Amino acid sequence: MPGVRVFIQTFFACLGLAAGAAKADCVSACQASTYCDSEMNASGECGRLLNNCYLNECNKTLYGALAYDAETGDYGWSADFTDQADAERKALSGCSPRSNCKVVYDFWNSCAALAAASDGSYTIEGGDDEQGAQSRALTACEQNGGQGCEIRVWGCTNN
Repeated sequence: MPGVRVFIQTFFACLGLAAGAAKADCVSACQASTYCDSEMNASGECGRLLNNCYLNECNKTLYGALAYDAETGDYGWSADFTDQADAERKALSGCSPRSNCKVVYDFWNSCAALAAASDGSYTIEGGDDEQGAQSRALTACEQNGGQGCEIRVWGCTNN
């Protein structure tokens, strides 16, 4: 089945062999939503349809933001916005109207976490996944002399 072989080679060339979990979810969604019969497979049409889905849906830039008020500990977050300004507005809207939240971190196609120490200091780190971002933020908080560091807020985009 030469058409399938070409499709598989094209698929891995476009997405890379090290696709993360979110990328795999996008691929699964494309496969589930694309109808292919045997004629479409034989003609290569199925491969083209799937490739178009991967290119259009799996390579989007999605934005997120973290908002934080160090005095009160109030926070807001957002993820999966196609516009950075919308992501920032959503993050700020998660804070109490009485707080003095500010957008402290923007991220896209990734994750971010904010770790705060008991004295009010905080660090923010990004990562490829939730665990990586949180681990980096906690480590940075402790390395900066923070005591009682805790993750206050985190967010990840779905790609």
